[in-house]
Amino acid sequence: MSIFKNAEHIYSVLGTMWKQAFANEEMREKFSRMNVTIHFIIREPESDLWIFPDEIVEGKTDRQPVGSLIEMEMKGDTAHKFWMDKLNVTLAIAKREIKARGAINKVLGLLPTIKPLKKLYPDIAQKEGILPE
Repeated sequence: MSIFKNAEHIYSVLGTMWKQAFANEEMREKFSRMNVTIHFIIREPESDLWIFPDEIVEGKTDRQPVGSLIEMEMKGDTAHKFWMDKLNVTLAIAKREIKARGAINKVLGLLPTIKPLKKLYPDIAQKEGILPE
């Protein structure tokens, strides 16, 4: 069983984390300058999270990607390990725990930009009942 109960639980945790990050003007500007759209495809439970330079979209969307499209497909438990900073991304990609599609240099270039989100994740996960208090 996944650490996440369902898609709504993923959106409550990961969607909230991204929305908090985008509330920070510096973070939003850094992401916007990268000119990428990230599509997180989460399995177990099934969900989609789209990170556009100007908007976070939870679920399926007809909106066209802005700039380069990066798709990151993984299980919910793998996403949790990633945001808890307990996953070697390069190794996870090599082992196909994360299926990355798009410009790999852009994928790896995102890592320093999204590092501040890893500080937001534990508090949000705890509030959502994933981590013990």
